[in-house]
Amino acid sequence: MDDLACSGKELQLYDCRHRGWGKHNCTYGRDASVECSSVRLANGNASAGRVEVCVNGIWGTVCDDSWDIHDADVVCRQLGFSNASSAPREAQYGEGADPIWMEETGCQGGEASLFNCTHSGWGIHNCVHSEDASVVCNI
Repeated sequence: MDDLACSGKELQLYDCRHRGWGKHNCTYGRDASVECSSVRLANGNASAGRVEVCVNGIWGTVCDDSWDIHDADVVCRQLGFSNASSAPREAQYGEGADPIWMEETGCQGGEASLFNCTHSGWGIHNCVHSEDASVVCNI
């Protein structure tokens, strides 16, 4: 595929417009790649809950060290909401299960994804699940 043009509403990549199968002016040095990441809310409802992230296919939690409304805003926007009304701490929506993927999350508030925010490093933390971070999103 070459000159791929997706609107973002397609269910599958091959539903996007492109030059046609096998028609291209590419070399292997121009191969495309993508890195997928996922965020979900657990133990609450569609707009509020414990923040969980999927890294390498494994779901885990986010520690509330440095967790604030800027981090919560980013998560809520990533999930399709306008912003957050609060950023509950101390496992307000219950304790998750291992692993704890993120700690010292430092979003400025304008990031498109929680994965664009600074943090200690994947799985690097000194937290326990009683410190799991949560969000309450504005509907």
